[in-house]
Amino acid sequence: MTRHEQLINYLANRQRKYADGLEIFEALAPKSYLDKYLSYFKSVTEPSQFDQHFTMLINKLTDIERNIKTSPANYSRASEEIIVTQVLATDKVKALADDKQDTIDNLRAEVVDLEETISDLEDSDEDKSAEIESLQDILEEKEALLKTLRDEVEQLNKPGVKVITEATLPPAMQVIYKRIKDITPLYASLHADLSSETISDDDRKKIADNLCKLDDERRSLWRKIDSYAEGVDVELEEKRPDYSDNPVVVGYEIARRIKRLKNNIVNSQNSVKRAEEEGKEVVRQNALARLEKYQIELAELEKVISQSE
Repeated sequence: MTRHEQLINYLANRQRKYADGLEIFEALAPKSYLDKYLSYFKSVTEPSQFDQHFTMLINKLTDIERNIKTSPANYSRASEEIIVTQVLATDKVKALADDKQDTIDNLRAEVVDLEETISDLEDSDEDKSAEIESLQDILEEKEALLKTLRDEVEQLNKPGVKVITEATLPPAMQVIYKRIKDITPLYASLHADLSSETISDDDRKKIADNLCKLDDERRSLWRKIDSYAEGVDVELEEKRPDYSDNPVVVGYEIARRIKRLKNNIVNSQNSVKRAEEEGKEVVRQNALARLEKYQIELAELEKVISQSE
């Protein structure tokens, strides 16, 4: 969610906490408010909702929320995306950890069975190379999943509050969070275009449609991160991004995608080289398949760029 959305949710929550409101105030208040009120608000820690400090804090946050709507340019951090902070009750943490541990135990048994099967095939007098490669591919996937689950259980078993930050998100979730951050400037650009008095009604409708699509995508991505924070398994689909109809925005999107593809290509090339050195043919083939896919998409996008110049 954005900081503005966080503020709206906070003001609507009758169970709100003073400390949370103070954190929002520090993030969004203009300098004049900070200079005038911050030390006063920090002079108490846990006042009741009827305390003058709490009442004034709510009043000032309400002023800020109103000003964000009327003068958004003065509140640049209001559109800033913030990561989810998830605090789980002890019993829920234990239930999640136990459930994941059961999955780990079952998965470990599957890994042992696969290793024994592969070993038997390798001792066979017949050529079982195709079957071995297939099973090795499955084995690597299960071992990767096993590591992920173990890391998650370790995190759940750590004492104290569970805070989800960008740095602690797994790679797949970091990709989602990065896309959310990419959407923010695109969203702002389209809003600026929409406010122009010189565009036609048809163009205005197209921009509004694109804004709705971006908003739907952003909300969908946040739901995935929220689900991950709650310990729910999230299914991720790997697909090429959809680009905007706005020529300025699409150029920006394609440029960022090209940069990402080039990084992916380098990473895949390194994976191929490392697999060759370690003699892991299945890993090498998988890396080569990814490399080919990235190179094809990159060539297509570079062709689009060259045709538009």
